[in-house]
Amino acid sequence: MPNTGGVPNTGSAPATGGVPNTGGAPATGGGPATGGVPNTGGAGNVADAGGAGGAGGQPPLTATAIGFATLNGGTTGGAGGEVVTVTSYNELKSYAERSGRYVIFVEGTISNGSGGGRIDVRSDKSIIGVGSSASLEGVGLNFASVNNVIVQNLRLTLVGASNPSGVNGGDVISIQGSSKNIWIDHCELHSEDPSVQTDIDKYDGLIDIKGRTGFITVSYCYLHDHHKGGLVGAADDDLYADRKVTFHHNYYQDVRLRIPMYRGATGHFFNNCVVGARDATEIRAGTCVRVEKNYYAPLHYSIYTPSDSPGSTQRIDNIEEDRTSRAYPKNCTADIPYSYAEVLIDDPADLPLLVPQLAGVGKL
Repeated sequence: MPNTGGVPNTGSAPATGGVPNTGGAPATGGGPATGGVPNTGGAGNVADAGGAGGAGGQPPLTATAIGFATLNGGTTGGAGGEVVTVTSYNELKSYAERSGRYVIFVEGTISNGSGGGRIDVRSDKSIIGVGSSASLEGVGLNFASVNNVIVQNLRLTLVGASNPSGVNGGDVISIQGSSKNIWIDHCELHSEDPSVQTDIDKYDGLIDIKGRTGFITVSYCYLHDHHKGGLVGAADDDLYADRKVTFHHNYYQDVRLRIPMYRGATGHFFNNCVVGARDATEIRAGTCVRVEKNYYAPLHYSIYTPSDSPGSTQRIDNIEEDRTSRAYPKNCTADIPYSYAEVLIDDPADLPLLVPQLAGVGKL
């Protein structure tokens, strides 16, 4: 019998912040999905590159943000700016590192040879893969004290760089400084099979979030074949009250650790599917995270906290197929002020079927 991760909700799942609903219909935002493929849009900011007809020959984008990226003024990326298509590292670097609004479509595979490369993305950008084959290989994305950036429909990896730990600090995506309003959506991030590539420090995180950052959503991404998935907060003294991050409908496959590691703020982790992990959701340093309706395949630790730097969780209806016994983090009530019922998959038993269908590239 699967472990359901603490005391489950006694009625419908909550859809907005505050204390979970304990009976009756869920809060605002419409009814939750109870089967089939849920709507992947809903409330928030549309990442539309060019209106109903698209722009520059590109199709319109219909995915819509959910979560903390919709707050603090919202996340619109380069919408309304110049639309360009890039096919080389130098072109991508040139447009992404300029000031002003740009919608940058990435076509084909972009690399910078065995030396790898880093793109220091500036504010007000949308970086969007074309079709299902756009990729950055050996190239990391760095967001350092920038605002309002969207990355969608891209494959990203540091594989291909001869010294990946020396590229972008070893992170595929690094969000740091005072960056706000970042949305990573329908992307695929990976390195190498960790059962074969056993050096845990050859790469660092797939998505690392640290410093005075916040209002970030990571949604519908496929993260796989890696040791350290990602962290929120670089150390137990890297604490910031507005570092608010939502992870939803992400598919983690053979990512061993840090799914994610949270430190020192408010988080929301819902409808994620975790398969092939060892130690998954590590809650530290005073964090309060709503961990809601996720699926954990058999693993060592699922939702846990260290005794020397404890965090807390609001655990709602998670399925944990099999785990080593360990006390859960203490209870808290996370302040989740946005609506998300329109995308919530109500039965986490459906996640192993549905989330792989929804997450990753070519699925906008």
